[in-house]
Amino acid sequence: MNNNKSLLLITVLLIFTGALLRLIPHPANFAPIGALAIFGGMTIREKKYGLLLPLVALLLSDLLFELFTTTPGFYGGVQYFVYGAFLLITFLSSFVKRVSASNVIFACIWSGVIFFVLSNFGVWAMGSYYPKTFAGLSLCFSAAIPFYSNDFFGNMALNTLWGNLFFSGVLFGAFYLIKQVYYRPQVAGSK
Repeated sequence: MNNNKSLLLITVLLIFTGALLRLIPHPANFAPIGALAIFGGMTIREKKYGLLLPLVALLLSDLLFELFTTTPGFYGGVQYFVYGAFLLITFLSSFVKRVSASNVIFACIWSGVIFFVLSNFGVWAMGSYYPKTFAGLSLCFSAAIPFYSNDFFGNMALNTLWGNLFFSGVLFGAFYLIKQVYYRPQVAGSK
């Protein structure tokens, strides 16, 4: 199989895996989409596939939520900000020159901040809960903090961070192992 077909197959598998993992019961914000965005930006050279990776997984899972569950998949225009957050995360991740544990951990942190800021900005911009003033925006961000109090360690956005770290560890770890097995240079005289 040539590299383009392999890349396409791996991308499709990651999309379906990411979408399905988002559908199974999990703690709030502990999902693979942020890790897919980081992974797509850092490792996939074909940027269109890297950018599509989290977006298609998110779109597919949102569609499945709409069709088969009582949980809304599309959320009143805010999804444009959520999708935009993952596009921005993927885009910024593509500037990371070297995949290393420290770079991935750092990306997991700033991607969580980007998601928090853009998704809650979307709630303010698209909703009618808060006045369209700076005070309303501040109130929206303040109101979002207690939403995260049910997170894994009861602190703001930690489930997003833990989800990004866990799923990035799985993705980058599997990527490293696959590279070791399939792309190991052949030594003369070895079988």
